[in-house]
Amino acid sequence: MSPAELQQTLFKQVKERLPAHVSLAEELASVLGVSADSAYRRIRGEKPLDLGELALIARKYRVSVDGLLGQQAGGFLFSGNFVDDKDFSFPIWLASLNEQLAFAAEGKDTTFIFQSKDVPLFHHFQVPELALFKFFFWRKTILQQEGPDLAHFDLAQRDEALFALGRKVFLTYCRMPSTEIWNAESMNSTLRQINYYRETGLFRKEDDAQQLFDRCLELLDHLELQAERGVKFPMGSPPEQGAATYQLYHNEVLLGDNAIYADNGRLRVVFLNHTGVNYLGTTDERFVEHTQRALGNIMKRSSLISGSGEKERRRFFKGLREEVELRRK
Repeated sequence: MSPAELQQTLFKQVKERLPAHVSLAEELASVLGVSADSAYRRIRGEKPLDLGELALIARKYRVSVDGLLGQQAGGFLFSGNFVDDKDFSFPIWLASLNEQLAFAAEGKDTTFIFQSKDVPLFHHFQVPELALFKFFFWRKTILQQEGPDLAHFDLAQRDEALFALGRKVFLTYCRMPSTEIWNAESMNSTLRQINYYRETGLFRKEDDAQQLFDRCLELLDHLELQAERGVKFPMGSPPEQGAATYQLYHNEVLLGDNAIYADNGRLRVVFLNHTGVNYLGTTDERFVEHTQRALGNIMKRSSLISGSGEKERRRFFKGLREEVELRRK
């Protein structure tokens, strides 16, 4: 690929990352500190980018220079930020998550497929008690943070500002047409976390643990209703006209890690979950194409339990509720 072709490929990737209403030339002029005419000449390939400009654009829009130059067979490029105990901030993490969801949701024909090892985290954000528990668990157990507020879990220690941010993330997800692939184990991660805290004396009150089990049952009731209607809507509210479609598949065999495939009509991306709260993303066409095909094959071997499939849906959610009741004893 010639330098001019590489530059064209770079600008194509930048354009894909911009909102539809944003002019590429105006954006580049602002980022590079040049005139609009000079930006147009770079876009047309009449003026080559210097190394400083290339580095600036690559950092700003998270474009891999290695990816532009080509990878050896078998190599894939991912990007992401590590969440650690030193500089972790839930408000910043939630804002970043919401920003990525909003970008994925802005297309007219959005595709969003979530292969779920656990209950997709977005759903927890509409249940304050479950959101509070997840925030606490990630901080204390995954990130190994310390502090007086992390000595014991207490439902009385509420953070309304954090709940509001979490709900904002959920509402963004709620307006996205999406497909989720669950299995019988999808609820067990949260249930095991609750029981681990019970067994290690990390609940200030046993009643708090029982309340969490109650909230799990309420969430399952809502998700079953959502699957029955085939559209998304918040707990306690009726579905709105034109609500985003919701497809739920039950897979009885495969149990993969949490993986997300998103396509907003301009850009396709795959996110893979690792170490609890971290995600890696890639736009590598080979990897994205492979993931799309793999998820499609998984869905072919799964039962669609949203919309139709009432018998299978009732059986599936009945099994999940029985697991909650078994764990709470």
